[in-house]
Amino acid sequence: MTESLQSFSSIDSDADLSPDAESVARCATIASAPDRDGVDWATPDEDWGLTTRRPLTSINTSAGRARPQQTRWVIEGDVGAYVATHGDGDLLEIPETYGEFSEIDTQVAFVDGRSEDYGFGIDGQAVEKALRVLTGGGRYKASQYTLIPCGRQPWVLTGPEGTLLCSCMPVDRPEDGGPTTQVATSAGTIEIEEDDPKVLAGAARFVELLADVDGAVADHCTYDSLRGRTRHTFVDKDGEERTIDAPDLAQLASLVTDPSVIQGTIGRGIQPPTSGEPIVAEWDGLDHSVDDRVDGEIIAGYEFGWEQSDDCLEAVATVREYRIRSSYSTWTVDYRTDRLASVVP
Repeated sequence: MTESLQSFSSIDSDADLSPDAESVARCATIASAPDRDGVDWATPDEDWGLTTRRPLTSINTSAGRARPQQTRWVIEGDVGAYVATHGDGDLLEIPETYGEFSEIDTQVAFVDGRSEDYGFGIDGQAVEKALRVLTGGGRYKASQYTLIPCGRQPWVLTGPEGTLLCSCMPVDRPEDGGPTTQVATSAGTIEIEEDDPKVLAGAARFVELLADVDGAVADHCTYDSLRGRTRHTFVDKDGEERTIDAPDLAQLASLVTDPSVIQGTIGRGIQPPTSGEPIVAEWDGLDHSVDDRVDGEIIAGYEFGWEQSDDCLEAVATVREYRIRSSYSTWTVDYRTDRLASVVP
């Protein structure tokens, strides 16, 4: 594989390579979107100080379909200023041959526990797609092209034909795992292989519930995927594991822990989804408080919502009482419903 100026791994924090990346970016070719068979371009958009044009439809390449938002042609703007603001200091050369793109190490920008994919970032397929869009396919001279990663922001690919702004694309999990985020809880700080804000907030809530109710303090967290579902396993100092799906953690993050909040909301009037006038409902509160253990389940919080099915005309105002329960070492989130009122259009 072609030796890069910097690998996709994190650079030494003492090395200041930003000027090098900025210099390349300031010399980036700015050109009109090319006139090519089968490719039509949308009207210009403004993206982070750059004027770009998206293809109206996906572009088929030998590396797969490049979707409109993934590769945008830069037609005006200061690419150097964009890299100065968003670049992470890396500068990557392109492999000499198409056969070497698979050897590029995956760089993860965002671990997304609620996505069908592991997360988003840059991998060999993404780079090859972008290069084929930039060149139109066919042969290329690697030394004329440079890729500049920009964290979660769209990365830059520049060459003699022009410059692309490329969104982070779905990537698989690297063999050594991905980046972690520190989550502060009332029970301590724990690192989680996750970036989704709702999942992170739910993880903090899960850790605190277990600590408050069971006295189980999570020491560390591991990542797993089962049948396309992301799972996080919280392990205490005794080695006991508690595993929960990432979407369940996100659900915990959205719950209200103070019943009076919901009582105030429905007491001021709630708007039915089927239109009509707002209605006022009464809710006396459920029989349990957050952190109570009921029938082996822990009360986690409450949520107001409307229930409406395709085979029924009316909509039902409800308050859900959410609980977390375990089966062996696996925990799930479930709820019980208190129906408040039914309305019709």
